[in-house]
Amino acid sequence: MRKILILVFVLHVVVFANQKRLDELIDIALQNNPDIQVAKANIDAKDAGVGYAKADYLPQVSLDVEASQYDVKSSANEQSDGVVGGSASINQLLYDFGGVSNSIDASKSAYRASLNQYDYIVSDVVLSVKKAYYDILRKAQLVNVAKEAVKMDELQLEQASEYFKAGVRTKIDVTNAKLQLSNSKLDLLKAQFDLKSANNRLISILGIKLDKNFGVKKDSKDILELVQNMQFLNKDVDLLIESGLNNRSEIFLYKENINISKSNISKNRSEYYPKIYLSASYSERDSDILQYDTKEAKAGVYVKWDLFSGFKTESKIKESLANLKSSKADLKNIELKVTEEIISAYLDVKKSEDTTKMQLLSVDLATQNLSLARQRYKAGLSDMIELNDAKLGYTKSKSALVNAYYSYLISLANLDYVTGEK
Repeated sequence: MRKILILVFVLHVVVFANQKRLDELIDIALQNNPDIQVAKANIDAKDAGVGYAKADYLPQVSLDVEASQYDVKSSANEQSDGVVGGSASINQLLYDFGGVSNSIDASKSAYRASLNQYDYIVSDVVLSVKKAYYDILRKAQLVNVAKEAVKMDELQLEQASEYFKAGVRTKIDVTNAKLQLSNSKLDLLKAQFDLKSANNRLISILGIKLDKNFGVKKDSKDILELVQNMQFLNKDVDLLIESGLNNRSEIFLYKENINISKSNISKNRSEYYPKIYLSASYSERDSDILQYDTKEAKAGVYVKWDLFSGFKTESKIKESLANLKSSKADLKNIELKVTEEIISAYLDVKKSEDTTKMQLLSVDLATQNLSLARQRYKAGLSDMIELNDAKLGYTKSKSALVNAYYSYLISLANLDYVTGEK
C-alpha cells in the first residue's frame, strides 16, 4: 500500500511539473518557434552584409602564381622552356564620393530593419501563445460547466426516480431525466475533445513536439470567482495610440526602409563621379626563353571614371527614388493602420468588459431561476420541462460567462500587441 501511495505521489509530481504557466509557454515558443528561428537567421545575414559593405574600405590584396610550359616558334628558331613566376598587387580605395559610405549606411539600416522584423515576429508569436493559452483555459472552464451539468442531471434523475417510486411523478419524468443526462454526458464529451484540440494547437506555435505529460496550468478558481476579481482597463485611448506609434516595431521597420532607399540614392549618384585608388604591384618571371625572364614593380595613384554606362546609373537612381516614395507611403499607411488597430482593440476591450458584467448578472438571474424551478418541481407546481429549461438557461448563461471572460483576456492581450507593449 505504501509503495502504491509513493507511486501515485511521484506520478502526481511529474504531471504537476509539466503544467506550464503562460510565461513558461512564451519562453518555450521564443526558443523553438520556426518563424523566430528564420528571423534570427535573417539578422545574422544582415549583420554579415554590414561587414561585406565595409570590406570596400579595406585594402584589396591579390597574389598570382604561374608554373607553365611555353613553346615559342619563329622563322629563325624554335624554343621550349618552363616559366615560373608570380605577381602580387594591392589596391586601396582613397575616395569615391560617398559610394562605399552610403552602401555601409544602407546595410546598417537593413540590419536594424531585421532587428525590428524580429521584434515584430516575437510580438506576433507571443500574441499567438496568449490566445492559445486563454483558449485552453476557456475550454477547461467549459468542461467544468459540462461536468456541473452532468452532476445536476444525475441528481435530477435520482429525484425523478424516487418521486416515481413514491407515486408522485410519472414514468415520463424518469425517461426525460435519463435523456437529459445522456445529452449532458454527450456535451461533456464534446467539451473534453475541444480541450484536447486546443492543447494540440499549441504544437505549431511552440515549435516542439509535446510530451504526453505536457499540459497547461489551469485556473483553480471557479469562473464566478475569476470574474468577480477582474481588473478592468483604466487607460486613455489617446495615450494608447501614442504608445503604439512610439513602440510598434513595424513603424521602425518602415523607417529603416526609408533610410535604405535614401542611402541607395546617394550611393547610386556617386557613380557619376570618379573613384580614386592607390595601387601597387610586383611581378617576376623566370625563364631562359626570349623576354620571359622579367621583373616589374609599380605603384601610384589612379583615377577611374566611368563616363558612360548605358544609362544604368540613371535607371538605378529612378528605382531608388521609386522605392523611397513607396517606403514613405508604407510608413504613412502603417501609422494609420496602427491607429485604427488600437482604437478597434480598445473598443473590443470595453465591449468585453460590459459583456462580462452583463453575463455575470445573467448567471445570477439564471441561478435564481433554477432554484425557483427546483422548488416548484418539488412542490408539484411545475413539470420536468420547466425544470430542464431552467437548467439549460443556467448552463448556457454560465458557458457564455466563460466565453465572455476569456474573450476579455484575449482582447487585453491583443491591445498589448497593437500598442507594442512587451
